[in-house]
Amino acid sequence: MHKQFRVIICLLILGISAQAQKKQLSPEDYGKWQSPGQTEISPNGTWIAYQIIVQEDNDSLYVINRSTNKSYKLAFASTPEFSKDNQWLAYRIGLPFKEAEKLRDQSKPIEYKMGLLNLTTGKIETVSNINRFGFSKNGKMLAAYLTPPKENKDKGSVLLLKNLTEGSTRTIGNVTEYAFNKKSDYLTYIVESANTAGNSVELFNLNTYTLKVIASDTLKFSKLNWSKEGDGFSFFKTFKKEDYEEENAQVYSCTNLSNPNIKIFNPTTLNGFPSGMRIYNGSTLRMSDDLSSVFFGLKAWTYKPKKEDKKSTDSSKTKADSLKMAAAKLSLKSDNKLADVWHWKDAEIQPRQKVTYIQDKNASYLSVWNTDNNSFYQLASETFPNASLNGNQKMAVIATDKKYKPAFKEDYADYSLVNIKSGETKLLYTRLQAGFYTAPQSSPDGKYLIYFKDKNWQTYNIATGQNTNITGTIKSNFWNTRDDHPATKPPFGLGGWLKGDKEVLLYDEYNIWAVNPDGSSARKIAEGDKEEIAFRVTRVEFEEPYLDDSKPIYFSAYGDKTKKFGYYQYENGKTTKLIFEDLQINRLAKAQDANVFSYIKQDYDLSPELYVSDNFTKEQKAATTNPQQQNYYWGKSKLVSFTNKLGKKMQGALYYPANYEPGKQYPMIVYMYEILSNNVHNYVAPSIRRAYNTTNYTTNGYFVFQPDIVYETNDPGMSAVNCIVPGVKEVMKTGMIDANKVGIMGHSWGAYQTSFLITQTDIFKAAIAGAPLTDLISMSLSIYWNSGTPDQKIFETSQGRFDGPWYERTEAHIRNSPMFNASKIKAPLLVTFGDKDGAVDWHQGIEMYGTMRRMEKPFVMLVYADENHNFTKKENQIDYQKRQREWFDHYLLGKPAEKWITDGVSYVDRMKEKEKETPKN
Repeated sequence: MHKQFRVIICLLILGISAQAQKKQLSPEDYGKWQSPGQTEISPNGTWIAYQIIVQEDNDSLYVINRSTNKSYKLAFASTPEFSKDNQWLAYRIGLPFKEAEKLRDQSKPIEYKMGLLNLTTGKIETVSNINRFGFSKNGKMLAAYLTPPKENKDKGSVLLLKNLTEGSTRTIGNVTEYAFNKKSDYLTYIVESANTAGNSVELFNLNTYTLKVIASDTLKFSKLNWSKEGDGFSFFKTFKKEDYEEENAQVYSCTNLSNPNIKIFNPTTLNGFPSGMRIYNGSTLRMSDDLSSVFFGLKAWTYKPKKEDKKSTDSSKTKADSLKMAAAKLSLKSDNKLADVWHWKDAEIQPRQKVTYIQDKNASYLSVWNTDNNSFYQLASETFPNASLNGNQKMAVIATDKKYKPAFKEDYADYSLVNIKSGETKLLYTRLQAGFYTAPQSSPDGKYLIYFKDKNWQTYNIATGQNTNITGTIKSNFWNTRDDHPATKPPFGLGGWLKGDKEVLLYDEYNIWAVNPDGSSARKIAEGDKEEIAFRVTRVEFEEPYLDDSKPIYFSAYGDKTKKFGYYQYENGKTTKLIFEDLQINRLAKAQDANVFSYIKQDYDLSPELYVSDNFTKEQKAATTNPQQQNYYWGKSKLVSFTNKLGKKMQGALYYPANYEPGKQYPMIVYMYEILSNNVHNYVAPSIRRAYNTTNYTTNGYFVFQPDIVYETNDPGMSAVNCIVPGVKEVMKTGMIDANKVGIMGHSWGAYQTSFLITQTDIFKAAIAGAPLTDLISMSLSIYWNSGTPDQKIFETSQGRFDGPWYERTEAHIRNSPMFNASKIKAPLLVTFGDKDGAVDWHQGIEMYGTMRRMEKPFVMLVYADENHNFTKKENQIDYQKRQREWFDHYLLGKPAEKWITDGVSYVDRMKEKEKETPKN
């Protein structure tokens, strides 16, 4: 035998042997699977800390020195934080997985520890019973706050202040609040005395170790708040008034920290303070950047009930009188406490009012105390209740939507501008669309307001009062041309402002534009339309609200058609590619003081890998996840292109079965939810707790196809048919799919599409729908219970994609409803709901159940007790995942059906099973 031939034979044997060593993945293996958690880089880029989370086992935190490869594995650890001087790492220590899960199941708290790793010596210190911890800005001090005792939470807990340079620790008792300032030269904290004899606010100099008491009283202090640069701080002191239920507050301002200048705002002594109002100590307290103003909220007082007259009376007469009074009340006047009154003029419906009750109850009106001249102004009011400060805190934008309520479609509001130094108010806009981009928002330096209107970006110059359309002359669309909802089109987005408010970064479909806020100029700083690459700003520094263009600015890059991902850099007027690959690349982070970056790479068959790079010149693989994957057969993913029924070019992600053999035909499951093709490179870990899990199916011999859907107004169901069916047929052309073994599944809106699709085509032989909308008329009249809002708005401005209510679009609602088309269903349908579903009312399932049962069509509905739209109980997550597999395995793979599929499960049998599991006393 020739030597070359022997080598080939040996290689073939080795290849066959390697394949033979692999095995099929089973549910028992899923718990080993990992995912990357939080990643932190030390400020100088030398150290990296990353967490590996394991589904059903212990998590670990890994700490690695990139220069020396020195490493630490810290068990049960999370939330790493490096000190500014790169000498220390603090982290939280939990419990082993099984112990923590047991405590969670028993609704008991988990006691955490803090770990402190000396990165020079490797020595580790721990502190038990930790609540929170953090370094001072310069990294020389560490504050560790212990968990307050249950029985006396309001009296605070122990604060440990560790000097990391000297190694000394200062113990401070009964601390309720604390905070370092930005300059790291002071720590301020509140002490709540156990006997209320000596509550105090104290200022500790971290350089001289000297302490100053800023305020002391038997009354309660709260809401410590440093100014932005740490030159001053403010806080509340609360007190009661005899005739009222609630507390009032005084506001303290402390500046000139070396020789504290303390000012006090007392609402009871100020002439002109609004009658019937109080300072609300639950409101946000903020000191302006220039230290000249303090902002807080006002609320109305509530009178205490009048005390009853306790004079002695004849008991029989009193009883008779009270009976007469009760009868009079009963006969003459209804009692508003007894019934919810749903009124057609309600600004918000009763369920919404209940959801927002606490928020509404705690709402307050933004006000300002100008400490430089001791003036006070109430900025917001009942007329204009909503307020936000501009960037330099010299103005406040106040808003009201009251006259536009109830809002059945889009929301609108009126906006005014208030000068915080004079109280002067100027009306800006009436009936401007309310929303994240459509409402006026301030530039970082406070020179401009910006908002989106009439498909263009508009600015308002606060100094001149000039409104300017800043994108109207640019030959590009800044409104989202892809948005297919029946509402005013939103913008593609805003990437941020350059330092000094000199330009604002705005998006069109692919490009980034730097536009002068006065509209005088615009330049394209990232150009992606030629290659169909969408560029968007990625922030790696968050200390300032602006983007500093004296430093590099980073853009994410996404290939719209190729599905490539990566990052680009903009510097000195030029945009250059850093990394752009046929993978999912995300989670870009940067060291604070060095050009060292970390990011994650993954693909469907590539478990997430953590990379570190020095300015993207050379990358270093810092961590891998799921090394055990190499022992199992695994699938791959591919992008599929097709044309929908209306001639539009579409894409979908196709996932191959593990150990795929060319020439063999396989079953396929279709999963959908609007646009999913951009997930083609996402790694999907198998899971016993995640239903609709792609890898659970590919490792069980299925193809999984996830085609995109685009929508036509008034046809949400038919739109799905027009996209999904051509996509499935395109995949079938490959010959890889057994046409008699194609299933479909989806959740929520995807479940609706699933339920509807099987009324329009026989291509699917089994279907699973989790929380589907089945009757679009009754669903449009339902309540989104999680938020308490009517579903009508979702139907007419959002996902439902109808441009009018059901009574104006009756035929369209019926045409697109699974229930009204159920007679055409041939595929066995499994529907699942939680009986506390707050998104899709579970009665949608009952309607479909009643319809299918009456038609004597194969239908099963699973109802899980006390579950919302997405299941949270582990046992239910596992059970539903199993039943999905059993359903498809029977109808698509031909495996024997479980009894619940063929015969159902009677309530009596369920109770018998429960009784067997219930331990006898």
